[in-house]
Formats: sequence, structure tokens, C-alpha cells
Amino acid sequence: MIALATISVGLIIAALIVVSLRPAPPLRDADTPAGVVQRYVLAFQSSDLSAAQKLVEDGGDKQVCDPYSSGGETAQVSLVREATTEQTSTITVSMAYGSEGGLFFESYESQDVFELKKVNGTWLITATPWQMGLCTAEEMGL
Repeated sequence: MIALATISVGLIIAALIVVSLRPAPPLRDADTPAGVVQRYVLAFQSSDLSAAQKLVEDGGDKQVCDPYSSGGETAQVSLVREATTEQTSTITVSMAYGSEGGLFFESYESQDVFELKKVNGTWLITATPWQMGLCTAEEMGL
């Protein structure tokens, strides 16, 4: 029994090391819808509001809108699908969350979309998943 428990703990530790050492995905071209979404997610997760605002239509009028705190969890966001025309784009992403709970890990995953449109030749986000949204002061009740 002790040997089995030791092997199990060793495998869990090895898996955590492998996952933590995975290289980050390369940055996509900043002039593409997927590149804009990727930069927005990075800015949002690092609490860089000014960088996030620059990627959102009318972003200067918005602030971090987080009515439902995720308890400090950071989502791992992956591109699932991209549908782009000349002027609009819908980027479907998978957002995976995980949290520690002693020896067991609880995780969940959901899919949501970012919507973008081209404004004066620049891709800007017009809608985000609620977990990563920016809101106006009015929307926040301020």
C-alpha cells in the first residue's frame, strides 16, 4: 500500500512538473483577430488595464468588470475556432480553470467567444466572455 501511494504521489508530482514546464504558445501576429484576443487575454490576466483597453472598441471608457470573482484562478485560454470575414471575426476559446484542494485537483472547462470588428483597419474586440470583460461605469452601477 505504501509503495502504491508513493508511486501515485510521484506520478502526480511528475505531471505537475511537465505541465508547468510547457512552453507558452507563440504570440500570433498582432494584426490578426487571434493575435488581438491573445494579447487581450495576456493583458487582462496580468491586470494591465491600459493594454486591454487599447484592444477593445471604446476601451478608454471601460474598466475591469468582474462581478463574479474567480477566487484568484487564472484561466488557461486556448483557441478552438476562428471565423473571420473582411470586417468581423468570432474567436471561440476554451477556458480551463483548475484549483488545488489538498491532494485532489478540481478543474472545469468552458467554451466562449470573443467578437471583433475591423475599425479603421485595426481589429478591435466588441464582445468578450463575461469572465474577462471590461464594462462601462454605468454597467457597473457607478
